[in-house]
Amino acid sequence: MTDQELLNYFENKNLPATLRLDRASTQYEVKDAVARNIESLLSGPKDGRAKNRLMRIKDALENPYDGPEIPRL
Repeated sequence: MTDQELLNYFENKNLPATLRLDRASTQYEVKDAVARNIESLLSGPKDGRAKNRLMRIKDALENPYDGPEIPRL
């Protein structure tokens, strides 16, 4: 997915307040996180970290994690 396709994906997306990314990760304040990562992506397109975080959020939106949480001790 190109950077522009990723930006277009999030342009008018209705985002939840929190989102389980995987068994061990939950993204809080999803809208703010997406905005920060888009800003980082636009300011430093050679740095792949922001794109990776946006792709993880996109994947979690399309395929919500519904497995068990990590057990608490």
